[in-house]
Amino acid sequence: MITDVHTHFWTPGHQGPPWSDGIGRVSRTLASDQLDHVTAESYTANVAPAERSIVFGLQAHAAGIVVPNDEVAAFVRKVGALSTGRRTVGFMSVDPTQHGAVAEIERCHADLGLRGIKLGPVYQGTSPLHPQTLRVFKTAERLGLPVMIHQGAIFANAGRLADSVPLLLDDVAIAFPNLRIVVAHMGHPWVYETAVVMRRHANVYADTSAIPSRPTVLATALAAAKEYGVLPKVLFGSDSPMVTTQGAIDGLRAVVARMQLVAYTPLTDEELNDLLHRPSFELLGIDE
Repeated sequence: MITDVHTHFWTPGHQGPPWSDGIGRVSRTLASDQLDHVTAESYTANVAPAERSIVFGLQAHAAGIVVPNDEVAAFVRKVGALSTGRRTVGFMSVDPTQHGAVAEIERCHADLGLRGIKLGPVYQGTSPLHPQTLRVFKTAERLGLPVMIHQGAIFANAGRLADSVPLLLDDVAIAFPNLRIVVAHMGHPWVYETAVVMRRHANVYADTSAIPSRPTVLATALAAAKEYGVLPKVLFGSDSPMVTTQGAIDGLRAVVARMQLVAYTPLTDEELNDLLHRPSFELLGIDE
């Protein structure tokens, strides 16, 4: 069973500058309308052949994107109505810089059935160690909600790269040991830092989304995860709509095939198969 843990929902009405000025840089193959407007129909096509997926919006006022959580919940229902044999769950997003972030988490958990939280402190113009963000982590741990966090390079002119280094999550995991954290995109380009944080903390994971388009980074990330003994904590993700699930699978397979020819620490076919079929919902405590 393939689970895609990293997919997006948004429409043009959710986006403004600087986000809208830079998003075209994330894909060389998709037209702007394919990137800007995710529909239930386009989503269903993009995430095939995943049998389970996680979808979220993003609320980042500093970066110019705000996707209402009610619309994410409605989108999940639409996708569910279209899909037979596939399970899609929604994550909320909150902007830690906004006063009502904690209340919004509690509302989305209790009333909307959203099953986790998407954060992007660098997009949100803050740090994972800022008290405003720490209150979000504290609430997530209390409610048993996993957090998907963009802690790495970004395309938009928002925030500080110094605040996006994955090593900062070491302090977060120390403070909140029961909080399940997924570092998006393996924290690229700081993939070694992500691997060592994963090794130190049982509840820190990472996903492969987006980086198959950077094959050298992906090969380095996979080799680092294997050498540090955390490959079983690497989850499969695509970054749809920027990359389809099938495109991400193909990219992974191509990189692993090349690694098997030239890398000091290649992945085996069995390890790749395990990565693609990781029981991600179970690892993140998502009860179907």
